[in-house]
Amino acid sequence: MVFSIDIMMALIIITVILGVSADAMDIVGSKMEDYSYGNSLERIAQAGADMLVKTPGNPENWEKFPDVNGVTPGLSDLEINKKTHSNVISMVKIKRLEENYDKLINGNVIPSHCKSTLVIYPVDQSLEPINVKDIGENDSSSEVFVENRTVLCNYLNTTEMVFINARDQSLLSSQNQFGDECPHGEGTGSQSHEKVDYKNREAGWVCYPLRVTDGMLNSTDFYLITDPASIEDPVAMWMIDRPENRTEYTQLFQNKPILLNGMIEGIMGNNSTAVLWLHVYSSGNPDKAFNTHLAAFPKGTPPENVKVQYLTPQPCYFVFKVWV
Repeated sequence: MVFSIDIMMALIIITVILGVSADAMDIVGSKMEDYSYGNSLERIAQAGADMLVKTPGNPENWEKFPDVNGVTPGLSDLEINKKTHSNVISMVKIKRLEENYDKLINGNVIPSHCKSTLVIYPVDQSLEPINVKDIGENDSSSEVFVENRTVLCNYLNTTEMVFINARDQSLLSSQNQFGDECPHGEGTGSQSHEKVDYKNREAGWVCYPLRVTDGMLNSTDFYLITDPASIEDPVAMWMIDRPENRTEYTQLFQNKPILLNGMIEGIMGNNSTAVLWLHVYSSGNPDKAFNTHLAAFPKGTPPENVKVQYLTPQPCYFVFKVWV
């Protein structure tokens, strides 16, 4: 009887130990599963952000396709990055992704069972965030992984047609972009455009060509901008013409951006494409030198957004969230 009681007690103790061990193993296994799940989701978020930020997508010009079936999206601005080796993302691709977010992201960038949001916050707080996809997070999800990258974005999708860098005279180059010289030549007459000479403080012109099409006029607002906005050179003036339609009509700068579409349309006439010339006259005084930009902004850009700083890509925070 005593022997039976001892065996029974031993069996009870062994059973308790085995039960505790099993619970411990279940806890460890559950934690390992959670850790593996978390690591997997983190890798998904990292890989997805890398794909969007660092690649142009496949095909590279996918944003031009009317049908995005079979497209793997990427936001890298291939044209700019080839020239500058910068981490610039394309505003055109961002807008295209916004239009087809779920179709392009789910199953291509992240697994179909995952959910995600993407918001791009410009460092310049005067610009509105870009809500590519912004929905409420799943309250039942215990794990939400966030990839926050600093990128550059051509936020207003601007194009600089002409840049006259008179504040660094060493960068003023000869005007032979299209194999032509200024249509006004460099004679000694009052109508010739002799080049400005900042070294010897002699007044003169800087003349640059640009090619414009009627399609650009329909989709673009062309602005003339100076940097600084308020210039001190008392003789500074500008004009735009073309070799086939030369003019001597000059205008003063207005210390604010000048919309040029009406003038350009009149100069082009019935031509669908034309090479125009921007001519800028200044005193040659390096202390009063100013830069001149002829820039293309998307049609209908609010005048308050026509600023020199928006001619270059803006730093932004690229915030990509992933959860299940």
